[in-house]
Amino acid sequence: MTAPERVPVAVVGGGPVGLTASLLLSRLGVRHVLFERHPGTSVHPKAIGLNQRTIEVFRSLGIEDVVRGHAAPPETVGRTGWYTSFAGPTGLHGRRIAVRDAWGGGRYRDEYAAASPCGYTMLPQIRLEPLLRAAAEAAPEAELRFGTAVTGLSDTDAGPVTVSWESTDGRRGDVVADHVVAADGGRTAAGLLGIGDTGPTDLLDMVSAHFSADLSAALPDPGLLIHWFVNPDHAGSIGSGYLYHLGPWDEAGTSREWVFACAFLPTDPARFDDDDMRARISRSLGLPDLEVDLHSISHWYIRSVVADRFRSGRVYLAGDAAHRIPPWGALGLNTGVQDVHALTWRIAAALADPDLEPLLDGYETERRPIALTVAANSLANFQAHGGVVDVALGLDPAAGPAAGWAALARLFDDGPDGDAARASVQAAMDVLDAEFHAHGAELGWSYPQGTVVREPGQAEGCVPSDLLVYRPTTAPGHHLPHAWVTAGDQRRSTLDLVGRGRWALVVDTAAEQWQQALAASSSPLAGLVDVVAVGPDAAVRSGEDWPRLREVAPGGALLVRPDTIVAWRARDLPQDPATALAAALERLVHGTVAAQP
Repeated sequence: MTAPERVPVAVVGGGPVGLTASLLLSRLGVRHVLFERHPGTSVHPKAIGLNQRTIEVFRSLGIEDVVRGHAAPPETVGRTGWYTSFAGPTGLHGRRIAVRDAWGGGRYRDEYAAASPCGYTMLPQIRLEPLLRAAAEAAPEAELRFGTAVTGLSDTDAGPVTVSWESTDGRRGDVVADHVVAADGGRTAAGLLGIGDTGPTDLLDMVSAHFSADLSAALPDPGLLIHWFVNPDHAGSIGSGYLYHLGPWDEAGTSREWVFACAFLPTDPARFDDDDMRARISRSLGLPDLEVDLHSISHWYIRSVVADRFRSGRVYLAGDAAHRIPPWGALGLNTGVQDVHALTWRIAAALADPDLEPLLDGYETERRPIALTVAANSLANFQAHGGVVDVALGLDPAAGPAAGWAALARLFDDGPDGDAARASVQAAMDVLDAEFHAHGAELGWSYPQGTVVREPGQAEGCVPSDLLVYRPTTAPGHHLPHAWVTAGDQRRSTLDLVGRGRWALVVDTAAEQWQQALAASSSPLAGLVDVVAVGPDAAVRSGEDWPRLREVAPGGALLVRPDTIVAWRARDLPQDPATALAAALERLVHGTVAAQP
């Protein structure tokens, strides 16, 4: 009998999270095999928004420019709007309700540009996945097996995991892996491991369609990425649906492919066929003669659930296998990418040195609270989105379409009633900042416990109290702030100073003392740490921003993990740097650590 194939890591799932895990593992020099049950990448559009943290990960992988080259043009990314429809039989059809800036566009542009070397990017998942797959397949460390389903996982507490697989052509086999990353969307691994989930399910029955159509003459504002419809004939916002560009975009920024999504109405069929879907699209857009070339239809439920555990032995859940998050706020895919960014460097370290295996304990400790918070915030966005707009307009689905149209008419009145209605809509737009301008939630999340050495008095939560404003800090558990620096003759971000599984001890004037302290350490982690001097007169020259953002004196230090999280800091040069650094490294390696005394 042939012995099972042995690999360091198996990745289950070839969606955006699994493919990103593959790219990260290859970047770390870790050989692995990826299993995906489908023969190819996704055929129906799902996620589209890639926030700055996700693009930073792609930057570290060297694929940022490729992703941007296929993404929506910047002029179509930064605004969204609400309309009764694009056209229709009455003067209330085809009317604009509100338009606002979003996702780092318009008045938010400078704020987003100061926070990261990367901008918010819109690229549909069906366009992203082929790019990730091509990059993953080009790496010698990776073997991608599409059309191969995982059918079993051995006892994960007994060391290496036996992964059983079956291909579409009927072949079967086993792979023994030291570690398994389960990013299969919750379809297989969690069930095999007996891991349940918690949270509301089947909140709303939704249908979405991918189609091609020439909307160039109908769009009231081609610069809007998403159009949200509010039509009393369709019970308000959720039933009226929304439309967004899908690309590919031509030189003028025009897209001929689109996604339309809406909730089921009581009058709808149990499931939409092609004719039903074309009719619903035409009704919501107000374009009865629109020629719709329908590519696919997907029925799905809004859920907000998080796995009860993110780990079983040496199997780690990530992405939708760990959390299924409502799309309002565009945090689902992004949270999954952050999962594997936080996980893969730990796996690489444990494979290189068994003494570093305790680092793996920090994964669930850090990521599950983030998932719970993101799921709750996204659920609140969903609940607020339709409700707050409809309430602002005075719409009550129970009152019927005629009453709804009468309420909508007040918005366009020139008198006091119209002024009051417009003020109410503007107040609703302010409420929706939590969905369209949640910069604090997107970038400011942190780890209150895990592989960090906290300081006394640090906040306990994993997201800031102000979800709208990102305030960079070097407090342990937070991301290293971005600042432009100069290395040699190259302009780089401080975020570029770490990566490939290496830690950075970022210092300034006391570089020699910190280098000696590191050399004196016997911690297995010390061999993964590089001393990086950044300052006005250091090897990496800083401008005005970094001395302000680093929040430590010139003699202090920041210990930054491979995923750009600040793990520990010394506010100034300690009397005994070697003892201080040794204590920090010891705490980081051996489990979840408490605040420093």
